[in-house]
Amino acid sequence: GMAVEVGRPGVGAKLGELELIAVALAEKGIIFEPRNPVTFLFEDAKTGRLKPELKNEKVLSAIIEFEVKLDQLRGVLQTLKEVSGKVETVFSVDLISFPEEKEKGAALEIAKELGFPVYPNGKVNLGLGRALNR
Repeated sequence: GMAVEVGRPGVGAKLGELELIAVALAEKGIIFEPRNPVTFLFEDAKTGRLKPELKNEKVLSAIIEFEVKLDQLRGVLQTLKEVSGKVETVFSVDLISFPEEKEKGAALEIAKELGFPVYPNGKVNLGLGRALNR
C-alpha cells in the first residue's frame, strides 16, 4: 500500500493541491482506497477530481491511500516527483508494508534509487479522536 500525506508535515494545503496529486495518480491507473475519508470528497474517484466546491478548502493535512503493485511502484514514484513541482505545498509519501513481506526490500530500493529519502519509521494511529464514552 501507499499513502500521500498532503500538507504534512506542518504546512497544510488547499484541497485543490490534493486534487493535482490525485489526478496525476489516477492517470497512472491508481484505484483509491474506497473507505478513506478523502475518497468521499471526490466527484469522480476514477479521475481523482474533487467536488468543485471543496477545492479552495484549507486543511492541516489530507491523506490519499491506495494499493500499488511492485511493478507499478517506479511509475507512481516518478509521477509523484513530477507533480511535486506543480503543487504549492509539501507532501510525504508512505510505503506501507508488513515487516515479514519479502517485497519490502525491493520497494525501499526503488524509492532510494529514485532519490526519495527513506525513513524507516513506523506510524500508528491510536484512534484517540473517537468518542469512547458511549
